[in-house]
Amino acid sequence: MGCATSGIGTQRRVTSSLGADLLDTFLRIDRDIWREEKAAPAPSLGHCMARLEKINNEIEETLNEMNNDQALMPGVVPTEEAQIETADESIHRAMQELRINRNPEVAIEHEEFIANLTRKALKQHCLHWLTRRKKDTEAEVAKLSDRVQHLQRLYEHQDTVLGEILGSASSELEVELDRMRSYRDTLYSGELLWREASRLTQAGATLARAGFQSWATINTTLNSDSRFRLATECRNAIHEATMCIQTAQSILPGVQFPYCTSREINALWQVVEYLYTDMQVIDRYTHAGEAYSSFQKRAAALQQWIRHLMEQTIRKDVLDVDKKITELSTRLCNERANQIRQETGLMGARDTPCSSSSRKVERDFKKKVMAANNNAWSSHRIEDHVREQTGLTPR
Repeated sequence: MGCATSGIGTQRRVTSSLGADLLDTFLRIDRDIWREEKAAPAPSLGHCMARLEKINNEIEETLNEMNNDQALMPGVVPTEEAQIETADESIHRAMQELRINRNPEVAIEHEEFIANLTRKALKQHCLHWLTRRKKDTEAEVAKLSDRVQHLQRLYEHQDTVLGEILGSASSELEVELDRMRSYRDTLYSGELLWREASRLTQAGATLARAGFQSWATINTTLNSDSRFRLATECRNAIHEATMCIQTAQSILPGVQFPYCTSREINALWQVVEYLYTDMQVIDRYTHAGEAYSSFQKRAAALQQWIRHLMEQTIRKDVLDVDKKITELSTRLCNERANQIRQETGLMGARDTPCSSSSRKVERDFKKKVMAANNNAWSSHRIEDHVREQTGLTPR
C-alpha cells in the first residue's frame, strides 16, 4: 500500500496451458498483495522514519545540555549506562559522606546540592531512554523497509503477469482502488499517531504505578543502601513515565489532554529532583507520596481516555475504508481473472474466485468490530467511566 506500480508490458497471445499457469500465478500474487497491504507498510515506514528523525534531534539537544552543564568530562564520552551508574554513585557517596540517611536536619541543609546531582542524573537517564528508543525505531525501520520492498516486488510481478495477456489497459475499478488506497494511507498515518500515543501512555501508567510502589516501600525499609535503591527505582520510573506522557502529547499537539498536563508534569519533576532528601523528612515524604499516587492514577485515566477516544473516532473510519478496499480489490481481481480466462480460452474452466475464505473471514471479523464500534461510548460516557474507576475529574 502506498507503493507505485510499474507500467504493464506489451500484450501477446498465449496458449491455454500457459494461460492457466498465469491465471494461477495472478491469483496467488493478488492474494499476497492483499495480505501485505493490510499491514500498510508504507505509512508505517514513514511514521517510523519521522519518529527516528525526531529522536535524533532530541538526543542532540540533550547532549548539548549535558555539555553545557559540564556533565561530561572533556575528552571522555562514556556510554549512557556508565553515565547513569556514575551519576547514581555520586549521589549515593555524597549521601553517605554527609550522613543524610534518616537525618532530617542534615538533609534539609544539603538538599540543593543533592538536587543538583539528581538533575544531572535525570538528564543522563533521559539520554539513555532516547538511545533505547532510537535502537528500537531503527530496527522497525529496517523491518518495514524490507516489507515495503517486498510489496513493491509483488506489484511489479503482478504487472508483468497481466502484461503477458492483457497489455497496459486499465479499468475504472483500478483507478478507484488506487484512490481509496491513497485515502486509507492518509487515515492510517493518523491512526499510527494515536496508536503510538496510546502505547506511550500505557507505558507511562505502568511505570508511574511501579514508581509509587517503590516509594511506598521506603518507609518500612531500614537499610540505607536499600532505601537508596528504592528511591532510585522510584526516580527512574516516575521520570520515564513523564517522558512517555510528554512524548505522547507532542505526537498529538492538536489534542488537549484532560489529565497529566504540562503544568502537572513540571510540578512533579520538582518533587522528583528532591526525592533523596525529601525521603528523610516525614512530612515531605508524605507529600511526595501523595504526588506520586495522584500521578499514577491520572496517568491510568489518561491512557483509558486516549484508548476509548481512538476506538470511537479514527479507528472506525479506517475500518470503513478497509471494507471498501476489500470489496474493490475483490471486484478488480475477479474482473482481471475473467479477462485472463477470456483471452486464453479458459472461460469454460472452473472459476477460482478471488474472494478466498481468508478474505471472507477478514470481512466477517471487521463487521463484528465495526458493530462494536457503533456501540462505542460517547466522550462524556468515557469521562464518566474514568471518574467511576479512578475518582478523578478531567481538567
